[in-house]
This record gives sequence, C-alpha cells and structure tokens, in this order.
Amino acid sequence: MTENPPLNALAAFEAAARLGSFTRAGEELCVTQAAVSQHIRHLEDYLGVPLFIRRSPGVCLTPDGERYYLAIAGALDSLRRETARIRRGVGPLSVVAEASFANRWLAPRVSRFCERFPDMDVRIAPHPDFPELGPDVDIIVRRDMKPSPGLFLLPLPEERLFPVFSPEYLGEHADDWQNDRLLRSPQSRREAWTAWFQAAGMRPALRFGPIYQFTYMALAAAAERRGAALASSLLVVEDLRAGRLASLRSPSIAVSRRYTAACLDSAARSPRVSAFFSWMQDELDRDKAEFPDCFPDAPTTEKA
Repeated sequence: MTENPPLNALAAFEAAARLGSFTRAGEELCVTQAAVSQHIRHLEDYLGVPLFIRRSPGVCLTPDGERYYLAIAGALDSLRRETARIRRGVGPLSVVAEASFANRWLAPRVSRFCERFPDMDVRIAPHPDFPELGPDVDIIVRRDMKPSPGLFLLPLPEERLFPVFSPEYLGEHADDWQNDRLLRSPQSRREAWTAWFQAAGMRPALRFGPIYQFTYMALAAAAERRGAALASSLLVVEDLRAGRLASLRSPSIAVSRRYTAACLDSAARSPRVSAFFSWMQDELDRDKAEFPDCFPDAPTTEKA
C-alpha cells in the first residue's frame, strides 16, 4: 500500500499556498518558518516535483502545486469540519439569538436550563448579523426564518403587541400616559403606535421620547419609568411575571414577524440540542399558560 504524506506536511503546504508565504504559514500553525520550509521540502521530495517557486517576497505555486492544492484543500477543510463536529459534543452548546430575544427571553431564564441539565454548558450570544449554523453555532433564534433543506425549525408562538410600563409609572399616569413620552424602538415605531391607538379607539397627540436601536433598550427604559413602550409577548412575559413591567393587553395588535429557533437537521438528533429545544418548549408552554391573552396560537415543530 502506498504510504500517505505526513499530515503536518500537508497542513504546512496548504497554509503556505493559501497565504503565499512560509512565514505567515508558520505564524498560523504556531511553528517556525524553517519548520514550514522543511515540511514542504520533504513533501516535494516525496512527490518528486517542486510545488513552489521561491521568490522575494513570498512564494507562488507551480502548475503541479496548483493542482495539488486544489486536490487537498477541500479534504483538509472537510477534516477540520468533521473534527469540529465531533468535538462539539464536548464543548458548550452555542445559541445565537437576536439581541432583544437574547436579552429579554433567554438571559433571564437560562439558569433554569442549567438547573435541569447541570452537566451541560451553554453559551448565549446576541448577534445582529447571524453567522451560519455549523461547528461554532448550534442553534439560531431569529425572526423570519424560512424553511430550508437541511434545517430543523421550531416556530415560536405567534405574538401580540401592546404597551408596557413600569408599575410605578402606570400608577402615576393611569389616565394620561398616552399623552406622555412614547418610547420608540424597532417594535415601537410611529406606525406601530398609530396602529395600536387606532385599535384602542384613541387619538392622542403623539409625543415621542428617544429612539432606541434595540427593543430591549426601550423595555429597560420603560422599566426605569421613562415612558411607555410597545413590545411583543415573548420579550416581556418574564418582566410581567416578575412585576418589573405592567401592561395594557386589551387591545393588542398582531405581530407579523415570528420568531423561530433553528438548527441543522443532523444536529437536531443530538442529546444537547434536543434537550435545549425541549426546555424551550416547556418554557413557552408555561408562558402561554400564565399569559394566554398574549399568545393566540400554540407553537409546533416542523422539519424542512
């Protein structure tokens, strides 16, 4: 059987070819430039052809080197991905969510997940620009997730939109809050406030406070007696439960953009991901049972 070239030599060749430099390849691999050069020299001797043209500065591939690079680059990438996939079972479960969902739904209650599964580490991260599901990200929670081949989806409940305040603020402004500061955020735009007041049969002279980049910031301001904010059900149920916020849930208006939790179909069968989805479903069922007027429909699972 033909002996395969050493893996270290292949890694050194791939890095040098990709980076165009033995020195930079050594920095990436945490070895010296001389070690990279030696690995590549041994590989060239093994193959019987030169792979690089040495020049100053840097190096470039020979025609044989280009063909060899194309052949092994994909194989090494697949090896890295499979290694990461296997190791993922021993690292923390990585959950990436929209900032407001991470801040207002996940963060206040993830300790309950840790109590149920004390041997399982979980990392919660907000992310405005979502990375792809893969070795570094197990679960994504975001709005407007569409079915796609290879994805497992857990649609979260449909929500309603309604005003929230601190209990103290509502006590002081029970009759005139609509004429005071209305906080704005992605969920509290002028159009949303107008739609809610129309549903309530009210025509106040709209007076707006600051504009917050994220809904969770407007909710934090509302909890600090800074005014009223519009918010959707999932982002406020934990605050309503704890008494940090009070609400007027009649009337409420529909939220068109629905949250969905997603993972790769292959990852859905892993005990860690399955445990997290099961815990999420239990939390959602509890939310619905305590605040049924916030959730018109029950969540269901679906597989693309």
